[in-house]
Amino acid sequence: MRHVPKPAFGAFVGLVLVVTSACSSSAATPADASTVISQVINGGPAVKSFHLKLTVSGTIKTAGLGAAGAAAGGLTGDIRLDGAAIEGDVDVVNQAAHLTLGLPSMAVSGEVIVAGGSAYYKVSYLGMSTSKYTRQDLGSLTGMSPVAIPTPGASALAGLSDQVNKVRTALTAAGVTPTNVGVEQIGGKAADHISISVPIDTLNKGIASQASGSAAPKIASASVDLWVYTDGNGVAQVEVKAASSTLGNIDLVLTITDYDKAVTITAPSPAQVQAP
Repeated sequence: MRHVPKPAFGAFVGLVLVVTSACSSSAATPADASTVISQVINGGPAVKSFHLKLTVSGTIKTAGLGAAGAAAGGLTGDIRLDGAAIEGDVDVVNQAAHLTLGLPSMAVSGEVIVAGGSAYYKVSYLGMSTSKYTRQDLGSLTGMSPVAIPTPGASALAGLSDQVNKVRTALTAAGVTPTNVGVEQIGGKAADHISISVPIDTLNKGIASQASGSAAPKIASASVDLWVYTDGNGVAQVEVKAASSTLGNIDLVLTITDYDKAVTITAPSPAQVQAP
């Protein structure tokens, strides 16, 4: 049975709900796609570790964000995302992770280590950087204690059953459907490619309801694609694309590889951490 690393997929829970809720056994064509997606959601053997890479390209127009009711954080002009990436290993068993990040267009780079219940990070911005890590207790970051990387498996999403059923009805009515495009290669391994239709009208209605001005920006196109390894190793890749004349365009790709490969992640030594 296929399984998905819930920690890496946590940021995409909303996406998973959209995908799963689109499934409908009454239609013959998307039935195979629905089966694949159901296997992903139901989970399988516990994942011990994995490697993830998140890449983002496109351009965000901050003026459009303001009109759509989203905060632009005081930024103006266009934000170029080309080359933006987050990559690293996650050790589920030991509740640890080591990730690097970069946003070349803004000369930003950084590193994050999660180990022993703490997060250690250092960031370089426009040539300014520190040689030592800053330590932050995970509980203070999230407002929860204790904090742990979610354990993969069917039980991890058990609490979402009711939400999934509610969203399923709404999105199926909106015309969201998954289609199995066929088997493709991701990182040299075979994976089922599932394409999910996106209800543009529904998206634009949601944007209009949050818009601060009378002329709400609109999404011109959007797509969601999911690849699942055929050998049962779980989610291979997720890609989300969207374009708008006022908001800009974005292409986000999350790739997951090296399931259960041995990784060693340790916290920085005291000499590498800034004094509180």
